[in-house]
Formats: sequence, structure tokens, C-alpha cells
Amino acid sequence: MNKNKQIKFGFILILCLVLGFFIGSMTATIRKDNNQIESETEPVPEPDESGESESPVPAFPYQVHYITGWDRCLDQLRVDCDVAFLGDSITYKSNFFQEFPDLTICNLGVCSDTIKALDYRVGTLWTIMPEHVFLMIGINSLDNNTLDECIEDYKVLVDDIIGRWDFQLYIMSITPLSKNEAGNDDPTPEIIVAFNEAIAEIAEERGAIYVDLYSQVVDDSGYIKDVYTKDGLHLSDAAYEVWANMIRPYIY
Repeated sequence: MNKNKQIKFGFILILCLVLGFFIGSMTATIRKDNNQIESETEPVPEPDESGESESPVPAFPYQVHYITGWDRCLDQLRVDCDVAFLGDSITYKSNFFQEFPDLTICNLGVCSDTIKALDYRVGTLWTIMPEHVFLMIGINSLDNNTLDECIEDYKVLVDDIIGRWDFQLYIMSITPLSKNEAGNDDPTPEIIVAFNEAIAEIAEERGAIYVDLYSQVVDDSGYIKDVYTKDGLHLSDAAYEVWANMIRPYIY
């Protein structure tokens, strides 16, 4: 893809996002209950004095028409994507357009996303028809859920992805935190290692390819090396370069 087409595609994606957000602000949120998506018009309850909310909706609720508008716009544009990246803010902050300028790249990262929340929007993959899908998700889920819960949710997510389209799925390890970033509510280095071992097994069982970025950026103590992080959680340009170099042989 030449530079002009790449710029045009990027502009179209931004336009779609704005359109989807505008439409989404006009109607109800959704939640998943017993594997069904239902609409609801009630506002999310305010937290009580303890700071807890009794809301049944996910911590990062998606709106029905936000997703629908986004997917419909992409579908009508007949976007033929080469590589899609699914994930949270770590994916969102990447810039693989620069690493792969000859390919059509679709960044589907959403800040603060969790495993369950991501499962609400995997349908976008079927509007852009990618050949390769790279999935990195889980660090936010481990903040508020047990390891076993996250592993079970991850299995459901992967099954939902691979069961509908003929593309190659790549499961990326999650990356470690810095020692300064890791707090009482954050997953320990041991939990992150255990989660990565579990999703590597999920990849093998389901015919996906596991890509171990973790081992390339971790230090001897189980924390991320300073050169590979901006703030203790999000990745630096050097880390994204390592990521790109690891997946390059799979893409070409």
C-alpha cells in the first residue's frame, strides 16, 4: 500500500470511530448475561460510600450503537485488512503502521479493556477480514479477578474468535510490570507468569500460535526492564520494535 492510501485508510478509521462514538452516545449500554447481550436504559449506579458500585454492567460498558455503528461503517467501506491487533491500552498505544507500511493494519486496542469486555466487540473482525490477528489482553482483568477466573474468561474469548472466521490467531503473552508500578492490587510477577503459561496452553489446544514477548522484556526479578516501558505498565518504542520484529516472520 502506498503512502497516500495508508493516510486515506487512517483517516477513514478515525472517521469511523467518531461516527460510532456519536451514534453510541444516543442509546443504551449492553451487558452480557448468560451468554446473551441485552440492552438496558438505566444509568450506571453511583459508587456507595465504600467506593463500590452495585452496577451489573461491566466496568467498561460498551454501547449497542457504538459497536454497531463502528462495524457497519467498516463493513460498508469494504475494508480488506491484512493484520488486526486486539487488546487494551498497550495495543492502543502501538504504531504498527510504521513497522509495516506496506500492509493494511487495523488497531483494535481500547484503553482499560478487559478479557470480558473485549469479547463484546470481537465481531469487528468479521467486518475487516484480516489474515492475521494478534491478541494481547489480560493485565487489567488480573487486577480485579482471580487467576482462574481470567483463564476461564480467556478460553471463552479465544473460542469466540476462532469459531467464526478463517484467519490465523496469534496469542501474545502479557508483559510484566515495573517494580515501582506493581502495587497491592496489581498482579505479582508469579501471577503474570502463571497466566502466560495458561494462555500458551490455550493457544496450543486451539491451534493458535503463542508469541512470547514477555521473555524478551523481563529482567531477572520478574519485572519489565526500564528500557522497555514508559511508565511501568505501557510499552516504550523499544518494546514495540521488539514486538514487531518477533511477529514479522509470521506476517510475511
